[in-house]
Amino acid sequence: MQREDTTEEGLYIKKILTEYRNKRPLYEEFCAAVYKLLDALLQENRYKYQIVSRTKTPERLREKLIRKNAEGIRYKSLSEIEDLAGVRVLFYSEADKERFLRELKKEVDGTMQIQDKKQKSGYEATHIIMTFGEKRLKLSEYKHFYNLKSEIQVTSILRHTWAEIEHDFIYKDVSGLKKRDPKKFAIVEQKLGEILEKHIKQASFEFEDIIKLIDE
Repeated sequence: MQREDTTEEGLYIKKILTEYRNKRPLYEEFCAAVYKLLDALLQENRYKYQIVSRTKTPERLREKLIRKNAEGIRYKSLSEIEDLAGVRVLFYSEADKERFLRELKKEVDGTMQIQDKKQKSGYEATHIIMTFGEKRLKLSEYKHFYNLKSEIQVTSILRHTWAEIEHDFIYKDVSGLKKRDPKKFAIVEQKLGEILEKHIKQASFEFEDIIKLIDE
């Protein structure tokens, strides 16, 4: 039988996790509402897109709390955590992505914090932290979403695919290569970087040109 962690850190994590487990059904309902709103907007404007949603699992939240605590960051309450409900929208072109962001700003009457994120690994996306505004919260089906936040990630399908590859091979290291053979891991990391620079970035530019030709 696993012993309960009674350290200050352990009790802090347990408190946040207990609150989340109790409120997770609410976050799942909130996530579905955000998904429905975005999907309707995307369909109405005839985008070519893919959209997925998820609520963070308690296991993933635990990992985040431990990681952030090691960085000296502690959340005072569950409401401070901004990515418990998440939606990802993938576009075929960067132009569609930018157009969608402009339309989303007009549609959402709540708060929107927008940040462009770029990483050396090739990950490139726009992250949005969104809440519903007073107008929507007055509706009976939305009023219980007060003060809930959703993270929306917007990127291109090509960028997303590459980020998934890099995430598994390098960030998560699903094969355990870094531990088994650090030198070989470094070679793999270097080769993936070369593919990104020589092929993925160039392919992204050229694909944008193809989309422009199609839309002319």
